[in-house]
Amino acid sequence: MKTKSIYLLACALALTCFFSCKKSSYLTDGGLSDPKSSLSTYDYLKQHKYHLFDTLIMVIDHYNLKEEVNGAATFFAPTNYSINKYLKVKRDSILQEDENGKYTLDDMYKDITADSLRIYMVKSRVELMTTPEQAAMANNAANTKTAIQRILQPKASGAWSSAPIYYLYYIRVRGALDPPGSTLPADDPTSDIKAQCQTTGIEPSTGGVLHVLNNQHTFIRF
Repeated sequence: MKTKSIYLLACALALTCFFSCKKSSYLTDGGLSDPKSSLSTYDYLKQHKYHLFDTLIMVIDHYNLKEEVNGAATFFAPTNYSINKYLKVKRDSILQEDENGKYTLDDMYKDITADSLRIYMVKSRVELMTTPEQAAMANNAANTKTAIQRILQPKASGAWSSAPIYYLYYIRVRGALDPPGSTLPADDPTSDIKAQCQTTGIEPSTGGVLHVLNNQHTFIRF
C-alpha cells in the first residue's frame, strides 16, 4: 500500500506540473513562471517589485503613452539599465569635449520623440514559440524596420531541463534584413542589431503580450 500511495502521489505531481507549465512565461535561464497578470501593461511595469522599469515609466508619462502601451499587441519593454546605457553613451560623448558636461533625462527628451518608444510596440501579437527561427519582419508603431526571431540555445551542463531552450530576439533592421548565417561585424552600419529578451510571454489584463529586453540592450538603438 505504501508503494502504491507513493506512485499515485508521483503521478499527481507530474500531472500538476504538466498543466501548470503548459502556458508559462520564459526566463533567460530557461525557467518558467506564471504568465498571467491582473495588472495592465503600464501598471505591471510601474508596480514591478524590483523597480526595473521606473525610468521607463517616466519616459512613458512624459510622452503620454500610457494608453498606447496598454493597447499594444506586443510591447518589448526596455529596462532602466537600457535607458541608463543610452544616457551614459551620450554623457561620455559630451565629456570628450567638456569635462563638466552632463546629460540628463531632460536632455534626452530634447533629442528624441514619442516614436523612440513606439519602436518597441509591435502591431501584431508576438509569442516565443510561434516566432520563426529565421528572422522575419515585424511592423512597429513608429513605422521603422524591425524584425523578430527565435533562436535555439546550446544545452548548458547541469541545465534544469532537457527540453530545448529558445530565446526571443527583437531586431533593428539596418538596410535589408541580414541573411541567415550573416557574418557582418557588429560595427558594420548595415548589420542588424539584435536585442535579446530576458523574459517573454507576460500576459497583462489589458490584452496583448509583454516581453522584457535584456539589460545589455541600449535604449533607442533601434
